[in-house]
Amino acid sequence: MKGSDLFSRSLKNEDVKYIFGIPGEETIDLLDSISSTDIEFIVTRHEQGAAFMADAYGRITRKPGVCLSTLGPGATNLLTGVANAHLDRVPLVAITGQASRDRLHKESHQNVDTIALFSGITKYNRSIIVPESIPEIIRKAFATSVWPQPGASHIQLPEDVAAMECEDVRIIPIPDQTIYEANGKLIKKAAGLINSASNPVVIGGNGIIRNEAWNSVRDFIDRTNLPFVSTFMAKGILPYDHDRNLFVVGGRPFENRMRPLLASDLIIAIGFDMVEYDPVTWNRDSSRKIINIDVTHGETDEHFPIEFDLIGNIDISLKILAEHVERRNNTSLHDEIRKRRKEFLERPGEGKEKIPKQVMKTLSKLNDEKTMLISDVGLHKVWVSRYYQPKFPDRTIIYNGYASMGASLPACIGAGLARPEMDIIAVSGDGGFLMNVQELETASRLHSRFTVIVFNDGTYSLIEKKQQDAGMIPHYIKFTNPDFDLLAKSFHSNYYYVDRAGDFEDVFLRTRKDDGVSIIEIKI
Repeated sequence: MKGSDLFSRSLKNEDVKYIFGIPGEETIDLLDSISSTDIEFIVTRHEQGAAFMADAYGRITRKPGVCLSTLGPGATNLLTGVANAHLDRVPLVAITGQASRDRLHKESHQNVDTIALFSGITKYNRSIIVPESIPEIIRKAFATSVWPQPGASHIQLPEDVAAMECEDVRIIPIPDQTIYEANGKLIKKAAGLINSASNPVVIGGNGIIRNEAWNSVRDFIDRTNLPFVSTFMAKGILPYDHDRNLFVVGGRPFENRMRPLLASDLIIAIGFDMVEYDPVTWNRDSSRKIINIDVTHGETDEHFPIEFDLIGNIDISLKILAEHVERRNNTSLHDEIRKRRKEFLERPGEGKEKIPKQVMKTLSKLNDEKTMLISDVGLHKVWVSRYYQPKFPDRTIIYNGYASMGASLPACIGAGLARPEMDIIAVSGDGGFLMNVQELETASRLHSRFTVIVFNDGTYSLIEKKQQDAGMIPHYIKFTNPDFDLLAKSFHSNYYYVDRAGDFEDVFLRTRKDDGVSIIEIKI
């Protein structure tokens, strides 16, 4: 057999169902071998789009999404999507072709040091030197991508290794893995710290979603009566009307009187990644103590001083912890903060937020367990994170680590393949939408079904807002847009236009009955 045959067999062993990518000269042997399996190769229109599709697939399935490119420009095009997955702790395996080994030591066509390029954005990063090592490298790449914390892996396959004849090598079995329990004595000591604190607050992060621990978190809050805030990715763990839900933290801070973390002396961080909300923003004086509850040791710095690291199965840790935490009766301080925040969220939008706030209110009203909302990056991400209220956890993707613009449209394709029963919605600005708009062709070819809401103001609005907040006159943030109606039709998509807040609900409900992709342009 060829090295590429062994490679495709190893991918099958990992239960790979889809590979997203673009073919290249250096990957033709591998593509030929993949064609003999039931793995579906999804041809995309840009390698960045392929990586974003793999990212979304990995987020939703908890299994590594897989993307593939050729060497050189194909590999460099993958980088942004791979970095996006890595910093958001998403399981992803990137595969790149490479030149033959006999020209890697010198300047040659399209040859760059791909291993060096991927070194800072992956947990595992290897080139295959001999074909017999393929099963070991693939097994390790996939295992490292999901354990103990998810992230990205990269495998480089030189074209001569892919074409080389080799002996049949035993495929490595996949072991069962169990997360151990946290230390019981530490849990009791942590409970003592919570009981002695004046105003403890729980912050829930992306790790709750990754580990599907939202029911345990909800039970913990109900039993202890502690106030709860979530990062963007943990939205929906508590329902909007739960009296301990103090809503979302992250991004642009509220005024101080509406910031529950500032009004606390102890933070109980559950599944929290520092990249989600920099602790310097809410613990600049380092006065707030931290209890970290996660499956791995938490990263720490001077603003995130961990007193207790409760490492183990989150469900078990919370169950034991709740048995030793006294129910909180005096909640008046944070009750007042919830009241102020709720009033802010429910009052009508003003100025540029008038239409977007109504759009988020409508989406909040109409979402259900089958709704998956994916936000792109820009000023609209602030609107989604603050005003959109999902009724269920694990139904919202808001890029908050690497936070790359242009991810939401291709992500809808990956999400649709992972969960075809879901109603998928992307919320994007006009800047991010056009960064990977070519993937509308991929969506049309695959008969994908989703809705893209595009806020059109011809401006990089988040940068404009930053410039204004800094007392500057906004510069270099304006651009022009195509006719979105004609653009949608050219990609066989449905098109709708909204320029008044009251019109959005009727238009959105019409898209729920559409086949294919629907684009709603909202003029601001």
